[in-house]
Amino acid sequence: MAFPLEVQREAFLRPDRRCAYCGKELIWGSTQLKDRGAWHPHHRKAIVHSGTDLLCNCVLLCINRPQECHLKIGHGGDYKKNLILHDNDLPYLYHGDKYS
Repeated sequence: MAFPLEVQREAFLRPDRRCAYCGKELIWGSTQLKDRGAWHPHHRKAIVHSGTDLLCNCVLLCINRPQECHLKIGHGGDYKKNLILHDNDLPYLYHGDKYS
């Protein structure tokens, strides 16, 4: 499944507007690899492990080099084994009222 557009927009409108892993500034509408500030919404808890398409399970990760956090952290490392991104995996995670 994929996040509905309204969930993606709410996630993007959080005050930080940065990649939750590397802190890179993200730009709304930049969703192609070569776009400046390109990003991808990612499930913190995978759908196959009862994750949802709700805002509380959505985190934004950059998709540009050199970081490519969506592949590096979102589909690699510990996530690949556990299919869950924990708070300590995401140094730039927004902790406001809507997301914790």
